[in-house]
Amino acid sequence: MNSVASNDSPLGGVPQSGLSRISEFWVVRALLGSSLISGLLAIGVVALQLLGSPTLRTVLLIFLINLMVVLGLQVFTGNSGVVSFGHVAFMGIGAYVTALLATDPAVKVGQIPDAPGFILNAHLGFIPSTLVAIAVTCAIALPVGIVFARLSGAAAAIVTLSWLVIVRTVLANWDTVTHGTFTFYGIPAATTVWWALGWVIVAITVARLFRESGLGLSLRATSSDELVARAVGVNMLRARLAAWVLSAAFAAAGGVLYAHFILALAPTSFEFDLTFLLLVMVIVGGRSVSGAVIGATLISVLNEFLRQGENSIERFGLSTMVLAAIFVGTMILRSEGLLGRWELDELIARRWRSARAGGGSIEPSVSRSGTPKDATGDEIRSTEPR
Repeated sequence: MNSVASNDSPLGGVPQSGLSRISEFWVVRALLGSSLISGLLAIGVVALQLLGSPTLRTVLLIFLINLMVVLGLQVFTGNSGVVSFGHVAFMGIGAYVTALLATDPAVKVGQIPDAPGFILNAHLGFIPSTLVAIAVTCAIALPVGIVFARLSGAAAAIVTLSWLVIVRTVLANWDTVTHGTFTFYGIPAATTVWWALGWVIVAITVARLFRESGLGLSLRATSSDELVARAVGVNMLRARLAAWVLSAAFAAAGGVLYAHFILALAPTSFEFDLTFLLLVMVIVGGRSVSGAVIGATLISVLNEFLRQGENSIERFGLSTMVLAAIFVGTMILRSEGLLGRWELDELIARRWRSARAGGGSIEPSVSRSGTPKDATGDEIRSTEPR
């Protein structure tokens, strides 16, 4: 059986003896690629923060919080091809855990007097409460992921949506801990644009490293063809479970940033409307890390314009209708999103190498022996068993 020599192939993570020289430096490639997209994002954020109005700064902060969760969705959905409707549930878990740990005990006594003592007396700082919230969310995601990682297609979508409903119901009815359907208030303010940007840059780096790692490449292999991936030794359950837990950690971090920005939580904050918005960002951008950032940026800008239009003409629901139309149009016209499975640095490198080779196309060619070649002239070896 021939192994894959080109990293462009979804089976590039399978152990092999003939790795291309590019694949040997996947860590360097991942760090350089994440630095490019992080640098562009940081330049835009700094410019808007320094030159924008207070309203624009608030919108910018909400965008960064949403982007944190979108990156979590990209880690699982973007690499596995399995759509998840349940990641907002992890966002809610992270938000409530940090709120319960960071809020002043005197404030908590007035809202949840019957809560366990370790919750009532807890008063952690921003960083400790964030780390505990991420750890608790991952601990919950692990056993849940063992079930979800085995599912694909419609079954996975339905079950993950059920998970969102379960978590929201628990948050709304666990009166002694979450304050039930009432708003839990008194959360200390800690989230700033710089904190959010820092967390997002870390998430971009980790997401790109995971994507290029053996687990990430194996997971992408299962999204192309599960049977072929298993035939060459890919452990689908392990790859999906790793992505599921890591994506839950990102979503929890987004929930922490949200809680310390809004300063008050209610179960209604984590419902399907937010899930739909985040999924549109992922679908529009594409399955790559760069696509997630670009998709989140475009949809956030569009959503803000639509929101302002709704307020001016008093036609509420316009933004949801337009986003739904964009979602359907993207699935019909370009189901893989704007960037597809490509990273921004990969597209730039391919265009540059193609230009040096004297051609403007990045479509594969064929060698004299009949073996397909990419735009750089490297042969694309067969991934099918012989």
